[in-house]
Amino acid sequence: MNSIIAWFARNSVAANLLMLTIFIGGIYGVEEVEKEVFPATETNIVNINMAYLGAGPREVEQQIVTRIEEAIADLPGIFQIRSNAYNGSANVSVEIIEGYPIKDALADIKLRVDAINTFPGNTERPIISQQIYRVPLMFFTLSGNADDKLMKAKAQQIADEMALLEGVSTVNYTGTKSDEVSIELSEYQLRKYNLTFDQIAQAIRNASMNLPAGTIKSSVGNIQIQTRNQAYSAADFADIVVKSDNFGREIRLGDVAQVTDGFVEQDMSVKFNGVKAVDFQVMISDDPDLFAGTLNARNYLLDLQKNLPAGMQIDINYEMKELFDSRLVLLTDNALGGLILVFIILVLFLRPALALWVCVGIATAFAGAIWLLTYVDVTINMFSMFAFLVVLGIVVDDAIVVGEAIYAQQKNNSNNRLDAAIIGSQLVLKPVVLAVLTTIILFAPMLFVPMDVEPFTHSIFFVVTLSLIFSLVECLLILPAHLAHLKPEKTASFAPLAKLQNSRQKFADKMEHFAQNTYGKKLTSMVQQSSATLMAFIMACALSVATYIGGWLNTTFFPNIPQTFISVNVGLPEGAPYSEAVRIANHIEQVVQELSKDEEFLAQNDQIPFVTEIKTNVVTGNANVFVGLEIPERNVIPVHEVSAKLQDMIGPLPEAKSYSLAFSFGGNQSDIFLNMNIAANDLASQQAAVDDVSKVLASYPGVHNVRSSLESEKVEVELSLKPHAETLGIDLAMIARQVRQAIYGEEVQRIPRGKEDVRVMLKFPESHRRSLEEIFSMRIRNPQGYQVPIETVADVKLIPGFSQIDRVDRRRNIAITADIQEGFDANATVEQMLQDYLPQWQLKHIGINLSTDGNLRAQQAFTQGLQTNLMIALAIAYALMAIVFRSYWEPLLVLTAVPFGFMGAVWGHLLLGLDISMMSFFGFLACAGVVVNDNLVLLSRLKDLIAQGVEVKQAVVQAGVDRFRAIVLTSLTTFVGLLPILFEKSNQAQFLIPMVVALSFGVLFASVVTLIFVPTLYWQSYKTHVWLKGLFKKLITIFSNQPQQQELERQ
Repeated sequence: MNSIIAWFARNSVAANLLMLTIFIGGIYGVEEVEKEVFPATETNIVNINMAYLGAGPREVEQQIVTRIEEAIADLPGIFQIRSNAYNGSANVSVEIIEGYPIKDALADIKLRVDAINTFPGNTERPIISQQIYRVPLMFFTLSGNADDKLMKAKAQQIADEMALLEGVSTVNYTGTKSDEVSIELSEYQLRKYNLTFDQIAQAIRNASMNLPAGTIKSSVGNIQIQTRNQAYSAADFADIVVKSDNFGREIRLGDVAQVTDGFVEQDMSVKFNGVKAVDFQVMISDDPDLFAGTLNARNYLLDLQKNLPAGMQIDINYEMKELFDSRLVLLTDNALGGLILVFIILVLFLRPALALWVCVGIATAFAGAIWLLTYVDVTINMFSMFAFLVVLGIVVDDAIVVGEAIYAQQKNNSNNRLDAAIIGSQLVLKPVVLAVLTTIILFAPMLFVPMDVEPFTHSIFFVVTLSLIFSLVECLLILPAHLAHLKPEKTASFAPLAKLQNSRQKFADKMEHFAQNTYGKKLTSMVQQSSATLMAFIMACALSVATYIGGWLNTTFFPNIPQTFISVNVGLPEGAPYSEAVRIANHIEQVVQELSKDEEFLAQNDQIPFVTEIKTNVVTGNANVFVGLEIPERNVIPVHEVSAKLQDMIGPLPEAKSYSLAFSFGGNQSDIFLNMNIAANDLASQQAAVDDVSKVLASYPGVHNVRSSLESEKVEVELSLKPHAETLGIDLAMIARQVRQAIYGEEVQRIPRGKEDVRVMLKFPESHRRSLEEIFSMRIRNPQGYQVPIETVADVKLIPGFSQIDRVDRRRNIAITADIQEGFDANATVEQMLQDYLPQWQLKHIGINLSTDGNLRAQQAFTQGLQTNLMIALAIAYALMAIVFRSYWEPLLVLTAVPFGFMGAVWGHLLLGLDISMMSFFGFLACAGVVVNDNLVLLSRLKDLIAQGVEVKQAVVQAGVDRFRAIVLTSLTTFVGLLPILFEKSNQAQFLIPMVVALSFGVLFASVVTLIFVPTLYWQSYKTHVWLKGLFKKLITIFSNQPQQQELERQ
């Protein structure tokens, strides 16, 4: 390697061509690398969805869910099965063990589920797929007061045409209902013509059909025989003959029923700024090109707007490219600001030309990383962009160490600057290469994370790794060639430059004087009092750990960052009418319109409207109002203040079961989530167990709004056969079928229409299906055609039921949720409650198990896994350094920086009032990879001095003095390079700040450790080694002299 360094240093053309090649590759990479906001995330979850229309949760559980669970329970690779039974549908979510091949698990599950042949006859085919999260390309709305059919047709046309655009995969939309041909029978007309429900259904099936009858292979060719009489429209169905009387008169379906070609009976509405709307979500393609996809979609919508029917309009609500651009501008501005600050710091210590070449090295490292990103399947996304900002402070370290070593050699050997450049580079070759390898190893835990966060952490790892590799190439092969031809610094002839040069030289001289005298003397004193010095550092580290463990710092898995919207969500009790949800949504919408005129907020926002859109989405039992606010760069009003004012204006909603306002992603989720697994189906026992937990949970400080899924209890009607019913020729199946026909109806056919299968539903008018009285007054028809009151042949009972049944690992599950006030730690509260209360609760409620939610367990597993991986990475780094240093002890000296880096991260979070989050852990991983560099540089110099014969105590102090400038420079440049983002106020930056704080403060604290703790620890360990060696010699002498003494005594 030394010969390669010398060859490139002597051949500046080769060095320049290498640098030019890297820059050209970087330009090529910028064009070729894929760009997206967040990478698509494949999870280790397989979802099974199945419809059982008309069935309640209890029937869905028994007929669908349990059969799927039993069929797949013994498959290999399954970690957990979570199931939900709803009205008319089921969802089974299968979590696969981390590391097990997800494609194999998906194939096995499909095979088992498809083999089930005991599902009820009127169920849909199961849909089985792997859960994949993709970030949308854009959101837009089609609004207008047009006819529902026209709105739906236009929405389908838009979705189909946009799906063909380059950069777009699919287009999803909500706000339309599925088509349905509704045939509403008249009870009066049925009796008039002596017809039954079953007869009408069979007549429709017999008359409306397309049926191939085979092929005649004649001498003139094959002739296809086909019956074609399928009804497709309401008029076609109304014209079907259902009966002919004795006089030959035909009774058609239109005579006994109202036939309507409309929509399914579904209470829902979507509005945009008070107008009926369809909400669209455009998904990016599998080969993401954010810019091309957005441009094509926007141009299509602009052209579409010109040709829309009167009264319709398109509004683009949000383009994810805006988020990408704002994050790119944020990181670019901060990186540029950081680079300028780094240059200023370098100029204070080094001559400007040297500082400039160091900064060129940063650009070279970035260009090389961008060049190769495509080949490691990493895109330019939010995390990879941030990784470039993080690595800014890392790559400069190598260039500083090499540049400073060359600069020192050239000062001592000014006559032959080429040889000085070569010698300086070769002197720091080992610590620089070892530092890069160690940093990569300590970033490696980001490769071994759960599948759902893998794309994010992989982006960070590969950006850092590639940047470090190209930084190493630049500082060892390119930088020496440039500095070798750097002429000795002369006094500038231009007066201002000469003054600046003089000031820099004075600062450098003062820094050197400070290192030699102030720092050197203080370090000498601390080394002499090594025990006290070491104890002070150890106590500080222990205090930091206690601060973290003791709850002084709250922990959260993901930082809750305010966004540019407010989402108001109101849930109503089971059975609440749709009209109540509409009334609440209208009330909130009116309040928002009043809020948008608030003079105080408008004045703060320079009279720029701060409410940009109001979108309402209402279904039975739930009302959601989405309030779009101005973008962060223009909106100077704190979002939480707008939210608080809106909540005050809305006022109390006593009719609501749940009510929340959120202004961040995931903000409507509860802070505390517990699972209660139930062995028995006794509702009273379940309610008692829930009440006990709720009371205890509510007693903890900060906990409020405790609720459970049992609160969604509803009334069910249960039918059972009376003993004497069979004497009338009536069985339970007959009763169940006729009640289903009366209430739900019967699907008699499905007809294709575009991309949709349209159901043809035979049923009674809605007015006959609105109350329980309709069931109690029903008459059941026996096979002979006689009708008897339902109460004669069946017991009709009202029993408590559920609007939804949840299951975990094949057992009933009750979810207990709660919210927690700001400043309290939800995870700590849950852990404390389980520790204090769980044992006695389990004794009282036999057969019921209480546990944390799967998400919390996954978060804890992720954190523990990351910590374990870091320990493994530290062990590998230790082994590498032990081999290079040929010492067991010296690598431990280098790694002492890691716990003290954590100390800095903790104190940084405490100082700035931040919670410890997943982003903080990523920052600490980055910090661990950086802080060992300074220790390596110091230890390498210390060993060189000892090898030269310098006494150990003197060498300890001299190594600190010699490497003082390099260590201060690397730490300051890392900290200062990240400083702009620490003071960034935009919402986009808040997501990054925990990681930046962990990295910057960790590096800053660790530099103090390098300059004081490590030299002191080395001296203390040396003294201990000498003492133990002396003691060992004494013991050997004593034991070796014992036989001689015994011999003399015998003589």
